[in-house]
Amino acid sequence: MLKRFFKMKRYQQVEIYSSNGEETVHTLGKVTVIGRNFVMLTNLKDRIWFPYHAIISANVPSGIPNYSNSHQSYIFDNDLKRKLLHDFGQTVSKRDALKQQFYEETLHTNLKAWKGIWVKVSTQNCSYVGQIIDVQENNLLLSSFNKKWELNLGTISRVTSLRFFSFLTVFSKKIGVC
Repeated sequence: MLKRFFKMKRYQQVEIYSSNGEETVHTLGKVTVIGRNFVMLTNLKDRIWFPYHAIISANVPSGIPNYSNSHQSYIFDNDLKRKLLHDFGQTVSKRDALKQQFYEETLHTNLKAWKGIWVKVSTQNCSYVGQIIDVQENNLLLSSFNKKWELNLGTISRVTSLRFFSFLTVFSKKIGVC
């Protein structure tokens, strides 16, 4: 049900209420990526991944018009059409938009594409800040200076990308010690 809602709201503003341990977190953003078991929202400063299991509810914020996607016109590129017909796999694998259209990625495969970025990972009990080192099977491997964490993807409630200034403010707080 969530996946269908997000597909109808692709590139539109939505609000998500997610669980983070005892508290409920409200997040506003534009639906960017819809995967098999997650959705990614973007706003002006962050990229936020939500596994479906952590989402309590999702809806369109009040005061924002509800657009229908059924009447959108698509512009077809003849060169792209030819490439899809003759070299489908190679063409789709080179473009993220086509990958999302034809294959529903999992959180595991999507985060694997973001190796090397700094993120804040929230679980039910704790928050961790680090650089994505790798994603293996059901685990996200993070590294932060001299610390390393191996987090189970099933326990993650949200993953937020960090920019330089938010990175500095995060390290002024005590994070990763539970």
